[in-house]
Amino acid sequence: MRDTLKTIFSMVAMFQLLTAQEIDTTVAMESLEPLQEYKETDSEIKFFGDYYLGADQISKENVRVFGGNLFLAGTVEGQIIVVGGDVTLESTAVINGRVVAIGGAIFRKEGSVVNGEIVQVNIREGINLSFNEGSLSEEESDTFEFEDDFNEHHEWRYSNLVHPKINWFIYNKDEGFFWTPFNWRFDRGGRSSFKTSLSLGYRFGQKEAAGKLTMEKSFGEGNGDPALFLSAFRESRTDDDYRLPLNENSIATLFARQDFYDRWDEEGYEIGASLHGNVIEAKVAYRVVDISPFDPNSRLVKWLHGEREFRAPLHLPESKVTSLGGIVSLGSLHRNLFATGIGVTLTGETTLNSDSLDHFDRLSATVYLDWEMAPDIIFRSRTMMGDSKGELPQFRVFGVGGLGSVSAHPYKVQTGDRMVQLNAELLLLPNFMEGDHYLSLFFDTGHTWDKSDYSFTDFSSITNSGISAVGIGIGDEDRHWRVNIARALGVRDTWETTFRFNINF
Repeated sequence: MRDTLKTIFSMVAMFQLLTAQEIDTTVAMESLEPLQEYKETDSEIKFFGDYYLGADQISKENVRVFGGNLFLAGTVEGQIIVVGGDVTLESTAVINGRVVAIGGAIFRKEGSVVNGEIVQVNIREGINLSFNEGSLSEEESDTFEFEDDFNEHHEWRYSNLVHPKINWFIYNKDEGFFWTPFNWRFDRGGRSSFKTSLSLGYRFGQKEAAGKLTMEKSFGEGNGDPALFLSAFRESRTDDDYRLPLNENSIATLFARQDFYDRWDEEGYEIGASLHGNVIEAKVAYRVVDISPFDPNSRLVKWLHGEREFRAPLHLPESKVTSLGGIVSLGSLHRNLFATGIGVTLTGETTLNSDSLDHFDRLSATVYLDWEMAPDIIFRSRTMMGDSKGELPQFRVFGVGGLGSVSAHPYKVQTGDRMVQLNAELLLLPNFMEGDHYLSLFFDTGHTWDKSDYSFTDFSSITNSGISAVGIGIGDEDRHWRVNIARALGVRDTWETTFRFNINF
C-alpha cells in the first residue's frame, strides 16, 4: 500500500513541476507498449509509461496518456491529451482532433497531419496554441460541465456582502445548535430601491437569541448602483470562513467532533455604503460593537460529545470596539469553478477606538484562478496574503494548517501577524476519466510569521519555514462527496485521509 501511495505522490510532484522533458525520438519503437486496437466502447487511456500507435493502427476515439510519452505513427479520429509527457508525431501520423501536451512538448515530423488545435503547456515555453487546417466538430469539442450550483447568490438576489445568505440550521462548538427559522426579505420582487432583510434565531448551546436586521437604500435604477445601508446585529464572527462552508463544518463538528472555525461574539451596529455589480461587489462600513468570547461550558455540547474535548474557545477580553472596514470582490463575468476565470477579494479593517485592545490594522487579499488548460482538465488555485500593522490581538492573528488550509498538518500549526498561503489542484473531470468520478491532484503550502522576524521580500525565509503537503482526491461528478489522501512534506512526514462534502476550496 505504501509503495502505491508513493507512486501516487510522484504523480502529484510531476504535476506540480509541469516542466517539459526532452525525449529521444530515436527510441526503439518495439520497446514501447502498443496501444490497444480500437474498441467500440472504450477510449484509450493509459497511466505511467510510454506508448506507441503504429502506422497500421487506427483509434476512432480519444487517446489520453498520463505520466508517459506518446509516439504516434497511426491515425487518431478523436483528440490526444498527454499530461506529464511529450508527444512525437511520426511522418505517417494523422490526427483529426486537437493535440494537447501539458507539462511536455509536441514534436512533429514532416508529413504529419493535425486537423485541430495544437496546445502545449510547460514552464520552459509557457502556453503555445496554434491552429491547423480543419476544425473540430461540435461533438468532438464537447467537455464535461459540473452543474453550477456553487454560485447560488446569482439565483438569490439577497445573497451579497450586505445581505448574506443565512443558513437556517448550523451546529458548532461555540453556539451549539443555532436554528434560524425566521428569514424575511423584502424588495418588492426586485423592483424596489429599498431592501430589507431580517433573520432571527436561537443558540441552544448558549441559551440566547441572535439575529440581524439590515436596511439598504440604492440610488439609481441600474445594476451596480451605489447604496447606503444600516445593520443592527448579534452574531458570531470568524476569520476562518475560507476553510470550508458552514454546512460542511456543521457536519464535521456534529459527527467527527472537529470544528474548524474560531469565533467570537459581536453585538452592535454598522453603517456604510455598498456597490453590487456583475463583476464587482464592495462595501465600506463604520462599526460599533461589543465583543466577547463564547462560554466554553455549553451543557448541550458536553451532553452530545461526552468527555471529548473540543478546541478551547478564543481567549479575548470583553471590549467595546469602533472600527472602519471594507471589502472589495472582483470576478470574471459569469465566473464558475470549472471554467477559465479569475476572482480577487480584498479586505481591510482598522480600529478607531477600543477600551481594551491596542490599535491595529488588518489587511488580506485572496486571488482565485481557474484555468481550463485542455478539454476536461482544469487547473485551480487560491493565493492568500495577510498583513497587519500595530499590535494585532491574539484572537485576530493569521493561522495556517488544517482542513481548508494546508492539509496533513494540525489546525493553525503556525500563527503570526503576516501570512501567505497557496492551494492548487489539477482536476481531471469525469469525461477524461471515462467514468462518473473526477480525480484531483493537489498541492498546499503556507507560512505565518511575525513582522519582526522578516519581511515579505525575504523569500528564502518564507519558503524554508513554511509548511507544505501534496495529495490526491477522488469525488463523484455531482460533488456530493470526495475522499482526499494527503502527505505532509518536510520533517513531519505524516499522512491524512479526509472525507469531504465539497471541493478543496
